[in-house]
Amino acid sequence: MTSDAIPGASRHDTPEDVLALLSEQAALYERLDACAARQRELITLDDTGPLLSLLAERQKLSVDLAASSRRLEPVRQHWDRYRDRFTEAQRVEADRSLETIKTRLRCVIERDEEDARLLSVRKQAAGDALRATHTTGQALSAYRVPAPLSSRSGQLDEAL
Repeated sequence: MTSDAIPGASRHDTPEDVLALLSEQAALYERLDACAARQRELITLDDTGPLLSLLAERQKLSVDLAASSRRLEPVRQHWDRYRDRFTEAQRVEADRSLETIKTRLRCVIERDEEDARLLSVRKQAAGDALRATHTTGQALSAYRVPAPLSSRSGQLDEAL
């Protein structure tokens, strides 16, 4: 192994390969961010059918991102050594991809946290509405129960 060899690197870990992996991961995060934006729309519209399809798409993207992260693990562990092998133009490209990844991930996390708060508020409101409906139903039921008949059941109550 030469002095510039990178532990865990394969012969396919050229700067071009690494940049392609970073570009692929950045594109996956862009798609995930677009899904998160669409998710907000569907939650706001309370459109559960398309929301479930979108969540399935997000799940697939998560699997793809995990696979991409595994392929990039050796690069992350020895990033400085990989970066030293890049030309200046490749460094700029790598920095752009890394910035896209960081920005998109931050946006996805923020949107997901906001969506979780929105759904929590909706869940609380639905629970409150159900409790109010239950209480109203109990009150109506109380009015439906016939009052006990008095001993003078066949007579008119003269107090009326």
